[in-house]
Amino acid sequence: MTSEKINESARKKEGEKRKRRWPYILAILLLLLLLLLLLLRSCGNQHPYPCPCPSPSSSPLSSSAPSLDDTGSAEPGSGSTPSRQEILSQLQKQEVTVTDKVSAQASFSSGAKGSTGTWEVENPSSNTVIIQCEIVLDGEIIAKSAPIYPGQRIDGLTLSRQVSSGNYSVTATIRYYNKDTKAYLGMADYKIHLSVS
Repeated sequence: MTSEKINESARKKEGEKRKRRWPYILAILLLLLLLLLLLLRSCGNQHPYPCPCPSPSSSPLSSSAPSLDDTGSAEPGSGSTPSRQEILSQLQKQEVTVTDKVSAQASFSSGAKGSTGTWEVENPSSNTVIIQCEIVLDGEIIAKSAPIYPGQRIDGLTLSRQVSSGNYSVTATIRYYNKDTKAYLGMADYKIHLSVS
């Protein structure tokens, strides 16, 4: 064999080796690309709140969590009539089942600031959290309850601002606090009917 034939034979073998390497190189590159995409997707989808979750402003991890307004008092015992609406809510951080007994109707005989209206909310003795309620109309809090400890209820609220006469669909916000530390745990929102005479 001449050296040219040897060189040509070596080049053919080298070319065949390169052709056989391409599928492996391509597979490795595709695998690396797939791993990179998975890594980017998982980093982009990380949330500080496990789902299903409340809005970030209502999360226990929120740095601007509202503090418990410990003014006023609620009456001991349960309501004389059962609530119209009973909703079970899981508080994520404490993994505590809470029963909210919230009347679906709030009414005020006057829309003047400082007037008292009727609205029944009960914190059953089976709950292990303090609750505090607010009625929100057009993004503004118009009434706020005293803290309601387990085994307590309220029958009404006082308007904190003037409300025109009429019927409204409003949001009832129930905030949950730790019974021992009074730390904010989370919240739930309910749609209720508000009537102002």
